[in-house]
Amino acid sequence: MKKQRCVTPEALLDLSVAVIELYFRLEAATQAIAGFAHAGGEWGIMRTLILEGDQTVPEIARARPVSRQHCQGIVNRLFEQGLVEFVENPKHRKSHLVSITKKGRARFQAMTDQFLAAEAAFTPHFTAEEVAQTIDVLQRARAMLAV
Repeated sequence: MKKQRCVTPEALLDLSVAVIELYFRLEAATQAIAGFAHAGGEWGIMRTLILEGDQTVPEIARARPVSRQHCQGIVNRLFEQGLVEFVENPKHRKSHLVSITKKGRARFQAMTDQFLAAEAAFTPHFTAEEVAQTIDVLQRARAMLAV
């Protein structure tokens, strides 16, 4: 049996910094490639609504986790563009559900297509195993940090 070594807190800090730096570089690249301001937040909320169905703004915010106010700002921008709508919530009279519109689904797909085209340039630099292992590590870390 192979003995596993424990990682150091310093190594995990280095990992955290690398993830943060990558995130901001991805945001900048997205802005440069597609011209999407706030693309990550807008795309992420639309993705959540497509995959998980209608949700309230507080529910969306808790899953991220970001403040409700931050999430409300993104949802308001999506609403102004006709990408989401507010629908009646049978569980709560005041907190409406956010629902993605047909136009929102089309915008989400267009954004996804642009992101995938940009990512294609990087595929030769990584193996499928490296990517799968990285996703696994990041998802496990995210689960441990659930708030």
